[in-house]
Formats: sequence, structure tokens, C-alpha cells
Amino acid sequence: MLRAIVPATLIAIALLSVPSYAQRCEGGDLVLEDQRDLAAFADALEVACPCAAAVSRSAYRRCAKGVRDTALGAGNLRSACRKKATRYYKRSTCGSDKIACGQFRASSAAKPLRCRVTRADKCTDQPKVDASLCPGETHCEAVVEETATTCVHPTRSGPFTTGSRVFNWEKTSVVSPPDPRPLDTMVWYPAAGTGSPPAVDPAGAPYPIVLFSHGSCGFPGQSTFLTPLIASYGYIVVAPPHPGNTLFDFPDCSSAGALVASAVERPNDMVFVLDQILAENADPASDFFAMADPSRVVMSGHSFGGLTTYLTQAIEPRVTHAMAFAPATGPTSALTVPSLTMLGQLDSVASNPGVRAAFAA
Repeated sequence: MLRAIVPATLIAIALLSVPSYAQRCEGGDLVLEDQRDLAAFADALEVACPCAAAVSRSAYRRCAKGVRDTALGAGNLRSACRKKATRYYKRSTCGSDKIACGQFRASSAAKPLRCRVTRADKCTDQPKVDASLCPGETHCEAVVEETATTCVHPTRSGPFTTGSRVFNWEKTSVVSPPDPRPLDTMVWYPAAGTGSPPAVDPAGAPYPIVLFSHGSCGFPGQSTFLTPLIASYGYIVVAPPHPGNTLFDFPDCSSAGALVASAVERPNDMVFVLDQILAENADPASDFFAMADPSRVVMSGHSFGGLTTYLTQAIEPRVTHAMAFAPATGPTSALTVPSLTMLGQLDSVASNPGVRAAFAA
């Protein structure tokens, strides 16, 4: 009897010592592994059980259950993620005539984003609920996690074709005048025609301006997954380099002197390129004449560019909105305009406590 009790006791103690996240899907340091496995499951599910080919909801679920069980049996999905995988295929429109309805509930601080599968006529705003009809989305999990219930998928281009060009502007250095500071600035915009470069599409003008500041030792084209995409939704995106702190200045770009100097130069760079694009907007000879909206200016940036977002907004009253992506922060960092701040859960460079403090301020 004792021999049976001792091993059982040791097993119980061992289980208690296992981190709690091991018992949940997307927990702790397994979050990325689980997310990748769930994404692979979703891909495998669409191959084996195409949503568009589903003859009924029950037939789709039977097929999906087989894909789930195969993934679990092969070790391609942790058992802790069984429930999430099941929820993924059960909360879908596959095999039915219903749609996914994204819902935002401002009154629910714990879980404001929701989705349900329902009839199109039932997906309507309520007193405390904003609803979005999502005919292009087949799974509620994707509506919540990938579109934040807006039904606008962040990797899909908007209604405009995107054009791009480089403006070779130059200003004087603030740190070491009268040294010239060349700012070969990349600009993305809604485009029309097939010219090289194409003309600005006047159909949606005037377009808001989005200023983008690159990260330390980066360059204006570092975030082309984002900048042309923003332009495709009807924005003029303006991204200058920050000489002395670009990829082409490596390795000196990360020296203490370069970082201190760049912190001074960067916000002035952004104000200057805003002046320049608005000068183009006021020039009848420019392709950008009357294409930009001076009353809607977004300041944005990544990492050191995030810090630049704080610094620029503090000195430039024409900035009406701000977006800081994984921003570096200082003791006085804060945004006083409507803003979006994004941080990385596993960021080993930016200070997440600093980001949260800046957001709280």
C-alpha cells in the first residue's frame, strides 16, 4: 500500500510544481508555439475541409473534428489547445447561411471584443454594443483576434492602389549647424493611373497625413508591411530617414553620442517633412496639390521612432493623432491627442512598464 501511495504523492507534487501556463493554451513562454500550431491547424483545416465546399454545418464539424484529432494525435497541437481548436471550427459560418457578426462592448473592460454567428438582419448595433457585419470572414475567432471585430483584416489592402516616390529634401542640422542634413523621404499614397511614378488619386482627396519614424539603426522602408498598407486605405504616409541613426550608419548608429544627437534631431526632422509635404499640397505645380488634409495629421513610429512620436507630438500642434509601436520611453513620455500604443508581450528591448506608464499619463 505504501509503495502505491508514495509514487502517487510524488506525481501530485510534481504536477503542482509545473507552471500553471503549461495547463493553458497560449500561456507563458509557450504562447508563440501555441499560436503557430493553431495557425497551422487552421490552414490544415481549410485544406481538408474547405469552408466554401461545406454542404452542412454538421458535415463541416465532423470533418474538422477529424483534423483536430489528427493534429492532437501527431503532437502538432498541445492537449491544452484542444478546446481553442474546437471553438475555432464550431464558431464558424461554414455550411450555413449565417454570417459572422463582430461586436464591441465598451461596457465590458475584461472582454470588449466578441463575435457570434447569426443571421445578417440580427447583426445590428444595440445600446451598449457596436456590431460589424463580416461577410468576408468565416470564423469568429478570426473576427476577434485578427480584425478586432472591425472585419477589416490588417493584412488585406484597402480600396486604393498604392504609389510611392522619394522626395530629396534637405534641412540644416539642429545639433551641429550649419551642417546639411539630407532627408531622402519615402512617401506612399493612394495612386491612379500607370505612370512612373503614378499620379495621386484625386477620388478620395484630401487624404490624412501619417508621419512615420523608423527605429534606431533603421531606415524609411523598414516597415513596408505597414506603410503601403496604410496608404491603400486613403492616407499619405511620409517616412524620412534620421541621418546618423540609420542602417547605413552602422555600427556607429547605436553609439551613445549618436543616440543622444538623434533624440534631438528626430522630432525636428518630422516637423520639417510635415512642412515639406504641406508645401507640396499648397503648390499648384505639384502632383500633391490639394491632395493632403492639414487638419488630420498622425505621428507614428517604431521603437526609437515611438519615442520620436512622443517628442514630436509634444512640440508640433498640427499633430492630431498618434501611434507608438513598441516605443522607447522617457520619464516624461505621454501623448495628449487620441492615440494608439502597441507593445510586444515578449519585448526584450523596449520597457513595457515604461510604455504602460506613458499610456497611463
